[in-house]
Amino acid sequence: MLTYNLDIEQGSLWLRTTPNEFALKQPFYLTEAGIFIAHDEFSTKRDYKDSYLLFYTIEGCGIIEQGNVTVHLHENEALLMNCRTPQAYYTDSEAGKWTHYWAHIDGSGIAALESLLIPEHRITAFETKRSDLESRFNQLLKELENTSANTILSESLIIHMILNDLIIRNSVSYSRNQQLIMKTADYITAHYNEPFDLDVLLDLANMSKSYYMRLFRQYIGTTPYNYMLNLKITKAKELLEITDLSVHEIAMETGFSDDASFSTRFSSIVKTCPLKYRQKAITKIQSKR
Repeated sequence: MLTYNLDIEQGSLWLRTTPNEFALKQPFYLTEAGIFIAHDEFSTKRDYKDSYLLFYTIEGCGIIEQGNVTVHLHENEALLMNCRTPQAYYTDSEAGKWTHYWAHIDGSGIAALESLLIPEHRITAFETKRSDLESRFNQLLKELENTSANTILSESLIIHMILNDLIIRNSVSYSRNQQLIMKTADYITAHYNEPFDLDVLLDLANMSKSYYMRLFRQYIGTTPYNYMLNLKITKAKELLEITDLSVHEIAMETGFSDDASFSTRFSSIVKTCPLKYRQKAITKIQSKR
């Protein structure tokens, strides 16, 4: 099943070709490609297509969904998707526009790289360098309808260069991104008892909200807010065990707005209320004497 709405501007481009026998023997080959200046009603949903689809955003933002994964593909980000499982993609309504290159590609070479480009079969956004990727996409579009052997070999090489660049940049940016995420986690740890401010974290990481949230969950295993909340509760447990501070004082010390909010959050995570937790801790200490 395929449904789509081509809400695209004049000047968008959609080219198709039928790979010949020589092209099909190459590690990488192209079947169709284009550049869409898509508005907010642009969308595509399909169950199956026998190819991979490569996206590259140059302006605005697109949303790609496959399985239980949703990726916001921002400017200068690229993504490879295996279209052999159901997928949907559309313009992010908040952005209002999604200008993007796209190419349906396949070949034995892509299958060999799939584990790196679609880790754990989860679509993933890759950071890119605009000047390099844009020129390579333009070259693909220029040569798409030429079926000479030299052009086919050139297309295969260009696709390989694009995919290889994404892998290399990702491996380099992995460490950098991890350091930025850990920097924000350290900030949360140092300021856990202050009001949560996501904008401060985004400024520290210099990332878009969706990209930051995805990376934080990838590296830390939870959301920034839940990470902060767990720090609050851990500190509260410590204060309940080793001090005589009242529940109200501990709530204020750990940055909760009031006693009720503290008790509700504590009970939800620890599965008992603060006073019962303190009583149990005291009993445990006395039993060891």
